[in-house]
Amino acid sequence: MEPEAKVKIKKEKFEILKKADDLFVCSRCGTCLAYCPIYKQTLDESLTPRGKMSLLEAISKGKLEYTDRISEKFYTCTSCNLCKEECPSGVKIDEMIETAKSDLIDVNKYPEVIDILKDRIKKAYNITFDSNIGRLDWVKALPEGDPRKYVKEKADVVYFVGCVSSFSPRSFGIPRSIVQELDSAKVDYTLLGEDEWCCGFPLLNSGIKDAASDMAKHNIEAVKSKKAKLLVLSCPSCYHTWKHEYPKYYDGEINFEILHISEYLLRLVKEKKIRLKPLSGKITYHDPCDLGRNSGVYEQPRDVIKSIPGIEYVDLEANRELSNCCGGGGNLESVNQALASKIALSKADEIIKTGADIVVTSCQQCNRTIDAAMKKKKKESNVKVKVIDLPELVLQSINSGKENS
Repeated sequence: MEPEAKVKIKKEKFEILKKADDLFVCSRCGTCLAYCPIYKQTLDESLTPRGKMSLLEAISKGKLEYTDRISEKFYTCTSCNLCKEECPSGVKIDEMIETAKSDLIDVNKYPEVIDILKDRIKKAYNITFDSNIGRLDWVKALPEGDPRKYVKEKADVVYFVGCVSSFSPRSFGIPRSIVQELDSAKVDYTLLGEDEWCCGFPLLNSGIKDAASDMAKHNIEAVKSKKAKLLVLSCPSCYHTWKHEYPKYYDGEINFEILHISEYLLRLVKEKKIRLKPLSGKITYHDPCDLGRNSGVYEQPRDVIKSIPGIEYVDLEANRELSNCCGGGGNLESVNQALASKIALSKADEIIKTGADIVVTSCQQCNRTIDAAMKKKKKESNVKVKVIDLPELVLQSINSGKENS
């Protein structure tokens, strides 16, 4: 009896018990298996949403405890939420896995890399552990490369760049394109510079919620201090966090509009503040999970692309709500790099099938992941598809007009 009593005391601390009734909503039908990118590559039932729900049910009944092996299964996930989209029973699988991760954090059963990530964000306010003063180093390659030009005391619009685009040279083209587009449209904007902190998404996604309120409060107050009417974000994960998570952790009023850059670019195009000139090529678009399925932004990026004269647009076979993950989500790369790469290569095959010359996305992470997969495919089969982010494509269109005028 003593071991059972010990389990019971431990069980009572689990957050998953608060959702115990939801565990039985899942009928274990297996519909999720057809959509889960992890299962498609591994055929491991225990890694599927159905398998994870069964594990959680056993934990809630005291038949299992959280272990390192079980922890690995819950962190082997891209957080794409395609399973939730297609679940016939309406199970909120994302919430269940999120709760399980919180429990795993509490019982100290989680990948070591999460401690590294947490330490970086808490000490440096970014995911790379670079000095946060360097958040504007990417502007130095611009014609007006003085970082001070891009930080004002007040502005109508604040552009929140995000950690990856601020510190990863592979993604510098995204913020560089955006500030040039804002200049072209004569937008009164500012960056936050070192006052921009990580949005907290990597921690929230890992089950660490205690830091979210600090991140939310600091970043919201930083934008408010600029008297801004609008916040624009280019990272879908940052956008999702600001739009859907921050209101849960901030007691005050968020008195400014929040838009993803695809939404704002479309607005500028419709207001004729940005004039798009002809480009050529056959273009397809990849829906990032955090922008599309997790935030509901589907048509705006497509409308911007279709506004460019001269291009031929074609959708991927699986698009919008059914878009397949690129493999770069959910911190999967940190846990299982090989599996993330397999998912990315599958996505590359899907893109190649369209016959497109260019694949556009609206996410720096998707851009990097898909580009790496495309380079592998080029070596294997000599098929070349250019990978580009939406703001980079728009800037090419704007500059094409300048060259031809």
